[in-house]
Amino acid sequence: MEQDLPSVSIITPTFNHAHRLREAIDSVLDQSHQPLEYWVIDGGSADQTQPLLREYAGRLNWVSEPDRGQTDAIIKGIKKSCGEIVGWLNADDRYHPGAIAKAAQYFADHPQVMLIYGDARFIDTNGRDLGPCSQVEPFCFERLLGVSDFIVQPAAFFRRSGYEAVGGLDAGLSWAMDYDLWLKMARRFPVAYVSGVFADYRWDGVNKTATGGMSRINEVQQVARRHGGMGLPAYFALEAAAMRAGQSINAIRQGSISQAIDYAKEAAGYLCSGRTLRTLTERSTWRILETRRKIRRRAERTG
Repeated sequence: MEQDLPSVSIITPTFNHAHRLREAIDSVLDQSHQPLEYWVIDGGSADQTQPLLREYAGRLNWVSEPDRGQTDAIIKGIKKSCGEIVGWLNADDRYHPGAIAKAAQYFADHPQVMLIYGDARFIDTNGRDLGPCSQVEPFCFERLLGVSDFIVQPAAFFRRSGYEAVGGLDAGLSWAMDYDLWLKMARRFPVAYVSGVFADYRWDGVNKTATGGMSRINEVQQVARRHGGMGLPAYFALEAAAMRAGQSINAIRQGSISQAIDYAKEAAGYLCSGRTLRTLTERSTWRILETRRKIRRRAERTG
């Protein structure tokens, strides 16, 4: 007897991203899994987004109206959808063939699991492969809270029932709403890592994560503390230290020595925790740092 697979809903939030949106849409509509419901939530774009969406009449659902940003759009899309399994795919990213079918099958085989995630790969502005998202690792709640957000968002799917049980996404968060959701769900329900590439994550140096700066770092720290963390997770602390060190060097070049000293002190402060220092002894840390260095350089060359 053939097994019934759960219905899946995918949400794509977008705003003035018509130049990337078609690739994301096609990666969803080319998936083999059925039933599959797809919503594109546009924030009232002024580019060619609406004409593009009209091309897909009958193949997807969409709405175009002002919203309060990405998180608000995702929340709206999830409320409009009805699939048992949910994922969201930003307009910059794309699914690998068969990703949704594999996710749906895993949920069918493991009814107790509420959140799954797989591997992902970085792509550049032109969609060319930049290498694996090397931060992905098997699930461990303590490491998710204290070391790194190793769940790459487009490669994650969750049950609607679990999402609703934890109150869904926090509309007040701009950068760490996915991290907050993973932690909320992981505190109450089983989470599983599923080997295999589910999605491509675009890194072009101007996407939201890349330009979040210290505002993003501070929001991550807020979320970690909310869930019982002792402060900024170790990998984010390394990122913040590198950011402040770079600002210190720039301040020296501009002749602002006092500002340079302040930045240097902040950089040192991020490195002072034992947890952060221990990560520097892990081979995986250096692999991740080297991967990100190469990706930034390649993205700059191809941007």
